[in-house]
Amino acid sequence: MSALDPDGTRLPRSVWVLALVGFFVALGFGVMAPVLPIYARLFGVSSFLVGLIMSALSVMRLLSGPGSSWLLRHISPRELVIVGNLLVAVSSFMMGLADSYLGLLLWRAMGGIGSAIYGVAALALVFAATPPHLRGRANSMVGGGFVLGGMAGPALGGLVSSISLRAPFFFYAATLVVAAGMATLLIPRLPRTARPTGRAAGPSLGQLLRDRRYVTALALNFANVWQSWGVRSLVIPLFVVDALGLTTTWVGVAFAVSAVAQAACLPLSGWATDKLGRRPTLLFGTLVTALTGAVLTWSQSFLALVVLMCVFAAGACALGTAGQTLLADVVPPSSPSGLAAYQMVGDSGQIIGPLVAGALLDLVSAQAALAVGSGLLLIGAVLAWLLPRTDPPRLTQPPHPAHPA
Repeated sequence: MSALDPDGTRLPRSVWVLALVGFFVALGFGVMAPVLPIYARLFGVSSFLVGLIMSALSVMRLLSGPGSSWLLRHISPRELVIVGNLLVAVSSFMMGLADSYLGLLLWRAMGGIGSAIYGVAALALVFAATPPHLRGRANSMVGGGFVLGGMAGPALGGLVSSISLRAPFFFYAATLVVAAGMATLLIPRLPRTARPTGRAAGPSLGQLLRDRRYVTALALNFANVWQSWGVRSLVIPLFVVDALGLTTTWVGVAFAVSAVAQAACLPLSGWATDKLGRRPTLLFGTLVTALTGAVLTWSQSFLALVVLMCVFAAGACALGTAGQTLLADVVPPSSPSGLAAYQMVGDSGQIIGPLVAGALLDLVSAQAALAVGSGLLLIGAVLAWLLPRTDPPRLTQPPHPAHPA
């Protein structure tokens, strides 16, 4: 709290800036991502090698997790947010200049290193800057930046890609430079005494794994990313085209409408997490996501599919906001290994989920692929139910002292 915010109800400036940074990151990614598989095809490679390009970033993010944790022990998260974005900018720019498949693959993988650094550092900044009673709203604000950028990106992508198939990569690089510039100019420089130095003083990863709240946050992140980012993104496009007999345009419509629903739910999810508590919001989000995710392909109506996807998005929004806020309650900024492990668990879900879902699609059915993800979410719901029943954080609780806003 400060003289400018006597009631302690205003989000710190760093949170607003990180929301804008996330918007520009997601905007450029949304322009580039739909073009990437088509661009990779230009090098005359198989579908498997195109898939390898698509997964290279996530794999490298996963492998870079321990290194990101080490960097966060020695370098301020503000500087790492800047460096991470600039690394991905260089990667994207060089992808646009690539003259071979191997070059494209290597530069795509390098982007995963920058993405890992940025992701862990951004989490640390949000957690450090925000007091407990505002963490739900802070996480929903930063998440809202990504959602809005992700909505605007594909809409702009058609215009940019009409210039050339290389243009989206240069556009993404430019938005990342803008994001790094905003972080440089608008996020306050941390005092030297507040910067992490040497070995982290916070709890070790082993100590965190003995905390039921941290294990729950990890499990829910894995299940949510598995179902929301992995399985849903694979199953729904195939269902719309193959089962409903519609064009890929309608796939975009379904995802766009559900993204709007998710954006609309973000303020409510943040409010519920702060006012009602982490546990009830987690339970609501997990159960809604598990139940609707299991029945997404049961109907042969496009309208019913869109409605279910909107309900699913609302549940995933509540789950994501409350889960990341629970993480902030447990992991202090002085324990970067805990933040890196959280990100690595999510990356694992995004890599393994589509592989398992693809196998189940070939061998069983789309319903079976979705049911596995819903089962993981229900396990997470049990863990959330077993969390201690605590009151929502009060205004009097101070923020983590390591990194002031």
